[in-house]
Amino acid sequence: MHLKGDRVLIRPFTAADAPAYLALAQDPLVAGPAGMRPIANLEEAKAHVLKNQTTEFALVVNGEVVGEVGIYPRTADAAAPEARTREIGYALAQSYWGQGLMREALRLVIRELFTQRMTALWAATFPDNQRSIALLARLGFEYRFTVPLPAGLHSDGPQSEAYFELVNHILALEDVD
Repeated sequence: MHLKGDRVLIRPFTAADAPAYLALAQDPLVAGPAGMRPIANLEEAKAHVLKNQTTEFALVVNGEVVGEVGIYPRTADAAAPEARTREIGYALAQSYWGQGLMREALRLVIRELFTQRMTALWAATFPDNQRSIALLARLGFEYRFTVPLPAGLHSDGPQSEAYFELVNHILALEDVD
């Protein structure tokens, strides 16, 4: 996927992006709220970006990787209704917060996924992540439910995730006919 906005570019990660991904993953104020798994070194970062090239994408501003956008299938069953939905995740370097860059990036992703006839998009965030919740609301996502995290995933951190949904109303209207 290659998506270009006025200020942002979304593209697959490359091995050369590993240092930037490592910086995101090692910043506790970015990785923690984004639910990113810990990455210890450059080799792990390189392996991660190469392994996940079909689901995680570099967010580039002025030629520099400053964040990531993940787009994940919600089921492996192609016949299930969830096969036409995706879950998105995102992370942005602190020095780029508050500039509307992630909103621009996610608008591009939403437009692309709805063009691919996805019926709905989902996003999960920790209930105390007010910046992420506000971003989702500005994009039109609506709160649906909160679920507890399994014990092994929340040792000292959040113990639940809040889920938000954005329905593709154009497709919903087509289904009525």
